[in-house]
Amino acid sequence: MSLNEGLYVGAGDKNLYVKMSGLGDPPVVIETALGSISAEWWQIIEKLSEKTTVITYDRAGYAESPKGKNDRNTKEISMELFNMLKNSGVPGPYIIVGHSIGGLIAQHFTKMFPNQVAGLVLVDSLTVNEPEFDELDVPIYQQNLSVKARLENIKKLLELEKEEFDEYVSPMLQNLYVNFPDDVATQILAYQTDKQLYETIIKEYENLKDSISMINNVKGFPNVPIKVLCRDFEMMIRISKEIGLPDEEAKAVEELWLAHSKKLLDLSNNSEFVLVKNSNHSMHLSRPDAIIEQVIKMINDMKSS
Repeated sequence: MSLNEGLYVGAGDKNLYVKMSGLGDPPVVIETALGSISAEWWQIIEKLSEKTTVITYDRAGYAESPKGKNDRNTKEISMELFNMLKNSGVPGPYIIVGHSIGGLIAQHFTKMFPNQVAGLVLVDSLTVNEPEFDELDVPIYQQNLSVKARLENIKKLLELEKEEFDEYVSPMLQNLYVNFPDDVATQILAYQTDKQLYETIIKEYENLKDSISMINNVKGFPNVPIKVLCRDFEMMIRISKEIGLPDEEAKAVEELWLAHSKKLLDLSNNSEFVLVKNSNHSMHLSRPDAIIEQVIKMINDMKSS
């Protein structure tokens, strides 16, 4: 994703880096996961842009977008998204595709701006029940694999000098993008070794409980179509065991994740649950075809109704 493919669009007190591809209605907006930049979605963008307009952007502090001055909570991010879309020249309502924390942002945006949302595709999304993971009696997971534990490791990494930081982070990222075009992979790796990204990740996560409180304070939810895409339960247990998590802990974590995902169905009377086989949490990398399929189904359903 090179600079000449996108543009900077006003989003309040800052301009965000935005890419608009394709042509058609309803437009699709992609809201990425914690630490995931828009260029990672290139395969999905390519396919969906054959069908409709696709809007992707880097949140404030991610990749090409400057840091935000305000708190990195889902209310602030939703306001920035609203302003960016208003200034983009592409009118709504939009299908919002939200992955992980991006799904939580999508939920908050939908509550704040219900008339701007035609439908939601929630890709292994966080829910307002996320703090329940902190209460799970899974000591090895809590110490080594929880988001909180991984964020503590990132804080320690940020104390390193730039050269040491790059030397530590780069090898961990190399295998993630082996199937990407070289130019896309090179740009993503450059962004993923930028300390600004990790500083923003920490701020978004540290504001998570406040974000959930803000979401819960907005009453009601529009009865829009929702597709809830959930990672492969059995595959995640196998992966967890391979990296040293005891079987009983892996099952406890995945059972809670599955229960949370199914709870998202209560947001709307027009919701559907899809368990995506052979997918992990990074579904946009492990099963991009499944995301493409479900978004296109939603578009087709809207056009035929």
